[in-house]
Amino acid sequence: MVKGWAIIGVTFIHSTVLGEESPWMTLLFLHAVPIFLVLFGMNSESWFRRRPASGRMAAWYERGFKRILVPTWAALAVWWLLVLVLEPGIVRVTISLPLFHAVGYLKQVGTGWFITVIIQLVVLFPLLHWIGRKVGIAALLALGFAATIATLLSVQSIRGTLGLGGWMVFSPRFYVHIAFGMLLAPYVNRLGARAVLAALAGYVVLALVQEKVLLAQWWRFANRLLELPMTVLLLAAMPLVARLAVLETGLSWLGRHSLGLYLGQLLTHNAFLFAFGGECTIFGCQGGLFERFNLWLYTAILAAGSLFFLAVGHAALRLAGSLRDSGVPLPDLST
Repeated sequence: MVKGWAIIGVTFIHSTVLGEESPWMTLLFLHAVPIFLVLFGMNSESWFRRRPASGRMAAWYERGFKRILVPTWAALAVWWLLVLVLEPGIVRVTISLPLFHAVGYLKQVGTGWFITVIIQLVVLFPLLHWIGRKVGIAALLALGFAATIATLLSVQSIRGTLGLGGWMVFSPRFYVHIAFGMLLAPYVNRLGARAVLAALAGYVVLALVQEKVLLAQWWRFANRLLELPMTVLLLAAMPLVARLAVLETGLSWLGRHSLGLYLGQLLTHNAFLFAFGGECTIFGCQGGLFERFNLWLYTAILAAGSLFFLAVGHAALRLAGSLRDSGVPLPDLST
């Protein structure tokens, strides 16, 4: 259900409907993507713990290939079609660009940085799990914290070397989120009152620093760590939300299909940027479609586009299954 909430937050981020300075954005929805990464660490650690060591690595990478890389390639095929048809000036086509895309580096694909980070983490996670088993998850969390803080202390140097796009896909800046999710994995269904109170206290302190009420010079660090207690609070709140059946059903469905919805939204967002102009960076979005459309309307367009491309993807899987059943030698891509 938290993943369902997060994909709603991602939609609000991409449409900018609540504005860049809204407290709802800065204190809640703007953190949706890193919360996805905490949940990735939590779910991945749970997956590893449930399975015997024999054959686990092969199953993990097969799962990642089918669940992430194949849908990403399908989305990229549509993205390239959009580029060829709409010829957007914001895309610089080079010989190397298809090669970057083939290995999962979504260079020049708006909002694609998250997919590139996830692919990196899928590749690295068996190593992170092994380290956690050897030294303990608490020690791994300390290492993740050190890696994330080091990236924040070196942000200008990293951006100067890798560029803004390289910084966006630099996965070590999120290692603390993965490790924290791994730490949460055994406790996710039994978060006690003390854990919730500690998370609430941590959230309040970090939020005050982020909003520059306290220790304004440390706002960047608070902004990057706020997702940790926020995830605990959201996980603890979901049983209360689940009492409303319609919310439970809706958020659970969104969570189960969050990657497909993200890719669908990526395609929709890129198509509208190509067609109507506008620019998005980590500092916000402006111009073009953000001035020509009512932003609530654009939010609905992004949601509808997500659902449309998700439906197309599911239809393609069903068609491939039918062809395979009739004897056509197609690989089984179901997970």
